[in-house]
Amino acid sequence: MSEKIYTVAVLKAQTGKFDELVKVLEELAQQTRQESGALQYGFYRDQKDPNTILSFEEWQDADVESAHWKTPHLTSAIAKFRDILDGEPVVYKSHQII
Repeated sequence: MSEKIYTVAVLKAQTGKFDELVKVLEELAQQTRQESGALQYGFYRDQKDPNTILSFEEWQDADVESAHWKTPHLTSAIAKFRDILDGEPVVYKSHQII
């Protein structure tokens, strides 16, 4: 039996580049939500740091989540992040325990 996988990422925009980051994420989300096995895929602005966005993802299993990393829309977004993000994204992959 396959087990769902949940991914949480923390993305911090450089000062003045928040709107540019949102534009890249909107395009990424639109395409990702069409992927088979993508159950939930959303982005949320941190209340304490307005330049920080959290992504919450729910995937059918680890295989479809791994395949997502090879899609043209994600590899394109990652390339754009180099000029937008303040540091590398922090990514957590997990399984629900409770």
